[in-house]
This record gives sequence, C-alpha cells and structure tokens, in this order.
Amino acid sequence: MAEVKKTPTPKPVVEDAVVEAPVEEVAEVVAEDVIVTPEPKKDVPTLGFNEDGVMGSTTTDAGKAKVEKKEVAESTTTKVALFSTRNVYADGFGKINVGYNIVPKKYVDFWTAQRGIRLCTPEEVAEAFA
Repeated sequence: MAEVKKTPTPKPVVEDAVVEAPVEEVAEVVAEDVIVTPEPKKDVPTLGFNEDGVMGSTTTDAGKAKVEKKEVAESTTTKVALFSTRNVYADGFGKINVGYNIVPKKYVDFWTAQRGIRLCTPEEVAEAFA
C-alpha cells in the first residue's frame, strides 16, 4: 500500500477588527416631540349582540362615543316565586330545582302546569329564607 503523507496546513491568522465609528449623543425625549396617531374615522369591526341577543361580529362607528348602559332595576312584579318538589328542566323555559325558585312572570303558566310545582306567596318565601 502506498503511504499517505499529510502535509501541514498553515493556520489562519486571526486579527482583531477595529471599527472606528463616530458616536452620536442621544437627545433627550421631550413630551412635545411625541407622535400621536389620530383616532380612526371609519367603522371598526367589533363584537356585539344583535337584536336576538346572539353575539357576533358587528361594526361600530369609531368616532361615536360609547354610552354607558344604565342598570335597570327589575320590578318585583316581573318575577314570581314557585315551589317545586322535584328538579324539572324544559327547553326554552329553563330549570327548576327542588325548593323555592324565582322565575319570570311570563313562564308561570307553563311551570304551574307541571307536576309538583306550585305558586308561593311572598310571606311563605320570606319565612323560608328568614
């Protein structure tokens, strides 16, 4: 077999690079020099509720101020107390648990037609939770 001769390779010479760049002083930031972007003036996509109460993608006018909704105190005449001897669930009407339940007045006819559910007087509810 033939002998393989290794020839020494010269090592690369590494020199430190010297970069001479002018150093600029940074100016102080002044509040007057701050760039402020203007408010958008076209419709902006947002999430919102439609007339059926379903959340979806809507657009709102970006320039329109948001109005805070006033909390409407529910009158005691819109709610009725029911007593149930068992748990009952109905699509579109909700759920009634065993014991005293407060439901909207518009569902009273449906719930009182169910077995084991009756109307309660305010005195009876007050006595139960006193």
